[in-house]
Amino acid sequence: MKRTLRAKLMAIFILLLVIFIINNVWAVLNFNSLTNSIEGIMEDNYQSVVSAQNMTNSIERQDSAQLSFIFTQNEGTSNSFQRNQIEFIKALTRAEENVTEPGEAELLGLINENYSQYINLFQRLVEVKSLEGNIEAHEFYYNEVFPLFETIKEELRDLQILNQEAMLTLRDRAGQTAMTASYRAVIIAIITVLGGLVISFYLINKTITPVYGLVDKIRKISEGDYSQQLDVSGNDEIGVLAKEFNYMTEQLKEYEKLNVQKLMDEKHKADSIVNSISDGIIVTDKNKKISLINRAAERAFEIRQSENIGKHFLEVINNDEVFKLIETASKTDLDKDLAYKEYVDITLGKDENQKHYRVEARTIHGVDDESLGEVTLVQDITKLKEIDQLKSQFVSTAAHEFRTPLTSISMGAGLLLEQQIGQLNDDQLELVSAIKEDEERLTALVSDLLDISRMESGKIEMDIEEHDIKEIVMHAVSPFKSQVEKINGELIVDIPDDLLKVKADFNKISWVLSNIVGNAVRYIPEDGSGKIEVAVKQSANQFLFSIRDNGKGIPEEFQDRIFEKFVQLKSDGVAKTGSSGLGLSISKEIVHAHNGRIWVKSKVGEGSVFYFTLKVAR
Repeated sequence: MKRTLRAKLMAIFILLLVIFIINNVWAVLNFNSLTNSIEGIMEDNYQSVVSAQNMTNSIERQDSAQLSFIFTQNEGTSNSFQRNQIEFIKALTRAEENVTEPGEAELLGLINENYSQYINLFQRLVEVKSLEGNIEAHEFYYNEVFPLFETIKEELRDLQILNQEAMLTLRDRAGQTAMTASYRAVIIAIITVLGGLVISFYLINKTITPVYGLVDKIRKISEGDYSQQLDVSGNDEIGVLAKEFNYMTEQLKEYEKLNVQKLMDEKHKADSIVNSISDGIIVTDKNKKISLINRAAERAFEIRQSENIGKHFLEVINNDEVFKLIETASKTDLDKDLAYKEYVDITLGKDENQKHYRVEARTIHGVDDESLGEVTLVQDITKLKEIDQLKSQFVSTAAHEFRTPLTSISMGAGLLLEQQIGQLNDDQLELVSAIKEDEERLTALVSDLLDISRMESGKIEMDIEEHDIKEIVMHAVSPFKSQVEKINGELIVDIPDDLLKVKADFNKISWVLSNIVGNAVRYIPEDGSGKIEVAVKQSANQFLFSIRDNGKGIPEEFQDRIFEKFVQLKSDGVAKTGSSGLGLSISKEIVHAHNGRIWVKSKVGEGSVFYFTLKVAR
């Protein structure tokens, strides 16, 4: 029985082979006819076309030689002219020996006559240059030689066109021959194919029909239906395949039961872990549709996972600020060098039930590092917010209380230094100077504390107008050039000239830049290798500012904290002096007041890059 299927396939193969041989024999005969036609075309006209092209190339080189002869004293131009004259005459002779078309002999005679005159004019050109000079030779060339050169080229083009048109005519004849050959081949193919179809229809039907059934069953299995069975009987190859297929489906059903149970167990375990986390978790896919909400997030937003799976985030949680954070996380993930950590603080509920939450968003990566969606973390920071408010109130109150005694200390120390109430010796002057310096540092600290308190409460006003970016940057960094030069460092400003204007408070953004650049100056190497680079790039609707240095870098555990109040980094275990630890905190408040973002990327031993964004003026 197995031989039956092989015999069927062998019969089909032999039939197709016979059809293939018959068609190829006819194709060979017809292509031989086509080859003879093409050879006739090549023999009759190809040599004339080549001769015309060679004459054109030779006379163009002679023309170049004449121009070189006029403007230079190179004697080699005459030799070039004579070499190409010989080539022209050779090509002309070959063309005259291969006259095949009506009018071709007359055209070659005209070319011969004009070329003889062209050679005589070159001799005349040599005499004019020798006797009258370059200017007269130049005029003689353009008045006498050049027009005849153009005439000969036109005649050569006519000669080439004449033979090419003859070749096209012969090509059409060859096309007719090819068409006749095609008709013959088609007729033979139709006869053989019809015969083959009649003979092989039965065999193919018996062989292929079970295969179609197998394909349909496999498609259903791929869709998850493992109950498929084939009803093919027999002991040939198709029958054996059907038995093996039915055995495979039985095994797949058993595996499915085991896998489904295992997947359900893993899902229940994962759900239990997620729901046991005290912070809220919301998972969205690439289309921003919700795929998971844990219990903490359900309580925070007063929603239910069972009612909102598959819905768009904004359809379930109408909070543009949080949604913008999710979108930003997915976009910045495309450029990992500029990716930053960011969050938003939101308030939910009213009166006694009011709670504060800190929301962060991160991109979820698959096996091949492709983006699968975003996970949003919702952390309850109500107690931290209350503590922070109490701390801010205390700091603000203490700062206000410090201002009066500091004013008195400043006035008293000033009077003592001016020695208006008596002379002081050197030790007394040094002591009073130290008091004055400490008072000024405390006054600056109090001023920073009051500024950040006003920013946090929203009481400080921003004078936001359209400004030129380069003007802001240069105003901010210019004072640091001399400091960097003292340590033989390098301060680079890279700002394109075609940037649009920015919407910002000139003084406050200048202060942000000055603070970041000033920090970089304190931490870059002092051995002459220090480098600070300030750059600005423009995207569709915002500017990206970057301040890069090659200092010691910031440890990863500090990179989220340096924008908090009173945080100071230490170098070699000692904090750098001259800083209250409020600069970056104030910078962050200023940038946020401009609806921008600020972050840092750093690696210990390689330096740091501070980034912040501002809106493009429209």
